[in-house]
Amino acid sequence: MRIAVCDDEKYFRNAICEAITSFYKSLDVICTAFESGRALISAFEKGKRFDAVFLDIEMPEPDGMETAKRLHEFSADLPVIFLTSHTELAMDGYEVGAFRFLQKPVITAKLTQALKDIRQLTADNKNLCIRSDGEEYYISPDSIIYAEADNNTVRFITSEKEYKMRLKMTEAMTMLEGVSDHFCRVHRSVIVNLSHIVSRNEKEVKLDSGVILPVSKSYVDEMKKRLVEYIRLNAR
Repeated sequence: MRIAVCDDEKYFRNAICEAITSFYKSLDVICTAFESGRALISAFEKGKRFDAVFLDIEMPEPDGMETAKRLHEFSADLPVIFLTSHTELAMDGYEVGAFRFLQKPVITAKLTQALKDIRQLTADNKNLCIRSDGEEYYISPDSIIYAEADNNTVRFITSEKEYKMRLKMTEAMTMLEGVSDHFCRVHRSVIVNLSHIVSRNEKEVKLDSGVILPVSKSYVDEMKKRLVEYIRLNAR
């Protein structure tokens, strides 16, 4: 799990990060501190993603409210926990999708409850962790259109970006199956998100992005079966 803490006051940044690390203890949690909204937005622009963000409201421009708006442009469901010394700002925060409010100085019990809620939320909303170019990215499985083998790596294609990860196709399929039942292998080098298929035949599938991918004989029957099941379960 990746959590960001953004506060222009170093004391509060460090205190929240220490509390988060202590709460999750042995779990695989990375807490990253940012001293300004601009720095946090820049990280998102470069492809960084977090499971939750603790965000101070009263910072130099962009302040916490504006920063939250920008972050939700990249990740609409991102839980934002606002930190503030002024409770009267709470109503404004809910207009930008606040998940929680914590009043400074932060009370340990309230912080602990917020962390418990985040843990439950991330357990319910599974994201895929992709390690690409020395960085970790947490992306929604629904955003992946298809995956394709490329030498010793697998390319995960989304509508916005391409991620490369060093692993085998069988390992990639196992990863995807662990977070969603919408993925189907249609070729020894291709895995497709069934929700993006617009047409298919015995030799290829066409995706809603216009991309055409090959289908091999050894996978065609399974693809047909999975596609029929997907349509049945997701018919409007």
